[in-house]
Amino acid sequence: MWVGELVALDTIVVFTADGCPHCAALCADFDRRGVVYREVNLSREPDEMKRVRDVSWEHRLPVITDHERVSIGFRGGSSTFAELGLE
Repeated sequence: MWVGELVALDTIVVFTADGCPHCAALCADFDRRGVVYREVNLSREPDEMKRVRDVSWEHRLPVITDHERVSIGFRGGSSTFAELGLE
């Protein structure tokens, strides 16, 4: 997905996983507000785990990144990788 692909500096990337209610709520909120973002679902793209670990030492989702910052969680909630079967 990322190899040889350019991502614009203003692109928001959201790391999610199946079964994460906080991820689903974040994506629904972004969709409702018309926020343009790229979703990387770690349940479906497990090879991207290295990328999320490179940007965050916490093993929690959702992880939201842009070209200068990283945020973890949505409205005070997050799910651990273990809870989601990712570890």
